[in-house]
Amino acid sequence: MTNNRTSEISDESIDDLRRNIHQLKKELKIERKRRILAENQKNELKKENKKLKKEIAKILSSAPFLSASSKTAKAGGVPSSKTFYRRKRQCEENRKSGGQPGHEGNGRKRPASNSPSMNIPLDSCPECGTHLNEPVNGAEQTRTITDIPFPRHIVYEIHYPRYWCSTCKKLVRGELPLPPNQQFGPAVASWIAYHRMLGLTIRKIQSSLLETYDIQMSEATILKLERWVADTLKEDYEKLKEKIIQENNINADETSFRVNGENGWLWVFTSTIGSYYKVASTRGHSVPEEVLKGFNGVLGRDAWKPYDVIMCSGHQLDLLHVNRWLERAEIKHKIEPRSLLTSQPVKILRKGRPPEKFLEFVDGVRSILKKAVEYTENDPPPSLDERKNARDKFQAELTGLLERKWVDPDVIRIFKELRKRQDMLLTFMVHEDVPGHNNDAERAIRQGVLHRKISGGRRTWLGAEVFGVLLSIYETSKKQKENFMQLVGRKLGFEAPVENGNCSTS
Repeated sequence: MTNNRTSEISDESIDDLRRNIHQLKKELKIERKRRILAENQKNELKKENKKLKKEIAKILSSAPFLSASSKTAKAGGVPSSKTFYRRKRQCEENRKSGGQPGHEGNGRKRPASNSPSMNIPLDSCPECGTHLNEPVNGAEQTRTITDIPFPRHIVYEIHYPRYWCSTCKKLVRGELPLPPNQQFGPAVASWIAYHRMLGLTIRKIQSSLLETYDIQMSEATILKLERWVADTLKEDYEKLKEKIIQENNINADETSFRVNGENGWLWVFTSTIGSYYKVASTRGHSVPEEVLKGFNGVLGRDAWKPYDVIMCSGHQLDLLHVNRWLERAEIKHKIEPRSLLTSQPVKILRKGRPPEKFLEFVDGVRSILKKAVEYTENDPPPSLDERKNARDKFQAELTGLLERKWVDPDVIRIFKELRKRQDMLLTFMVHEDVPGHNNDAERAIRQGVLHRKISGGRRTWLGAEVFGVLLSIYETSKKQKENFMQLVGRKLGFEAPVENGNCSTS
């Protein structure tokens, strides 16, 4: 009896254990599914985290202008090429490349011949081989070819006849404007200066001289010749500065430029007659104060505060920089950025209710500035009195917009900047030939940026000064349609450098 009861208890325990095992297996299966699901979620979160880190890094790399340009004016000088978004270009779709239907063709004008003609005689017919007699009068054909002579260097001696001066009681001789112990002439120096301004490195200039002209030259000699040209042009450099500050309007800009591995700044002050470049150790107000001393025209500039100290007829804030402030705020609000003169409707890039007050402010600022720009471009152009009346009207509209109470943080930051610079926004309307943008200065400063990308800057401050002089005269010569190499040759005292090797040595 006892054994039977024990057997029954044992069977029940086994059944309980089996049920428990079965339940545990079910729970284990569920937990495994949960674990797999958690692993999948973890992998998805890792991917999302990696993507967000990239976006954060992208935004942080744009922080110097993203935060500053919308909060303060500090990033006014940041070029648009460094924006972290790509603006869609407004162009016609499926537009074929090349000349468009209805456009008048334009070809190169045939130049006048300045060399002996080349005759192509023919003894026999190229078709059948028949012997040919004299050419037919009046049936000749011509074509004009432009070519360059094969380069070669020339070597010549300079002879100095000496004369006895009865007053000084000594032998005297004439002098050429060549530095002592210099073995290369002005044509080589002007060639080097020109190619340096084209952006060639020292090594490339060495290679080009050797491979083209068979001239071997050290790095020190190239720098010495470059400095000789800059020293010769220094007087013209100072005169250029005096001429520029007499202009009715000047556009200014600046960019970083390293000197001996340390931070420096390249400034440009440009007008219709030329561009004046200066490399300085500071980005502060001392540079524009020094360069623009005596200037009484209109200064076109970005929102960089050191320009505020310049006392002149007026300041014109770059309206494209104002629009960049609006574009960056639109990006933060997930709105596709729009250009200043656009007529495109708003495009929201996220779901949800659009920020109506923000759009009201952005559209209001753009609308006023757009009307002001388009008014000055009317045909026939309005008179100066009409422009002044229109400026007062647009100024009143802008004042009304800026005096309203705004809640959006981005709007508050931007309208504070606009309110501080309100008198700089529409200056172009009351001054003829003054643009509402700073494109001229940005194009001019880009030349310095290209040199900086190639060379990384200059090794010494003397080299930086040489660079400023040469770039100023080079860019000015392009504006005035002068030949830079010929200009340098004249300034070096050689009206016509030696062109052939038949030099008299007697």
